[in-house]
Amino acid sequence: MIVLINSLLTIGITLLYFVLGVKIHKRWTNPFTIPIFLSTIAIMAMLFVLDIPYSQFAHNTSLVTYLLGPATVSLAYPLYQHRHLLTRNCQPIFLGILFGSGLSMLVSYTFGIWLGIPSDWNRSLMIKTITTPVAVDIGSEIGARIEIIPTVVIVTGMIGAMVIPTLIKWMGIKHPIARGLPFGVISHGVGTAQAIKEGEREGAVSGAAMALTATIMSFVVPILFLLV
Repeated sequence: MIVLINSLLTIGITLLYFVLGVKIHKRWTNPFTIPIFLSTIAIMAMLFVLDIPYSQFAHNTSLVTYLLGPATVSLAYPLYQHRHLLTRNCQPIFLGILFGSGLSMLVSYTFGIWLGIPSDWNRSLMIKTITTPVAVDIGSEIGARIEIIPTVVIVTGMIGAMVIPTLIKWMGIKHPIARGLPFGVISHGVGTAQAIKEGEREGAVSGAAMALTATIMSFVVPILFLLV
C-alpha cells in the first residue's frame, strides 16, 4: 500500500510540474520554456533538494515509463492519416534521413576525436540522434558506453525540440516535409511531440523520420564499424 501511495504521489507531482510547464510556455512562449525542459529541471531540483535517489524516482514512475510504448505506437495513427503525403515524398524523406543523420553522426564523431574524447564515450555521443531503445542496442554492438546513452539521447531530444522551431521560423521553411523531418531525424520522440504541435502533417513526417532513422542506422552504423 505504501509503495502504491509513493508511486501515485510521485507521478502526480511529475504531472503537476508538466502542467505548470505548459502554463508557463503559454504565458511566455520561447524555446527555453517548452514544458518537457521546465518539468525536467524542476524534477532534477526536487530530487537534489530532497536527496531522493534517481533509482527510487524511476521505480515510482515505472508505470509512466511503461506507457511510453503505447504512446510510441499511437504515432502510427497520424502516419496512416497522411500516408499519401509520405508515399508521394518518399525520396526526399529518405534522402533527408540519410543526409541529416549521417552528417550529424560524422560531425559528432569527428569533433569527439579532435577533442580527445575516449572512444567508448565518443561512440555513445555519435548515436545520440537515434531513439533510446535502438541506440542502446546499437551501442552494445559498436562498443559504446551503454550507461550514458539514455542521458545523451534525452538531452539531444530536448535541445532539438527547443532549437528546431526557431531555426525553421528563422529560415522561413513552410513545406510540412521540410518542417517535420529535422524533428524526427535529430530529436526522435521528444522532437516528434513538438512537431505535432507544429501541425498534423509535420508530426506524421517526424514520426516516420524517427522510425526510419532508427531502422536504417541500426543496420548502417554496426556495418561501418565492422568494416573499419
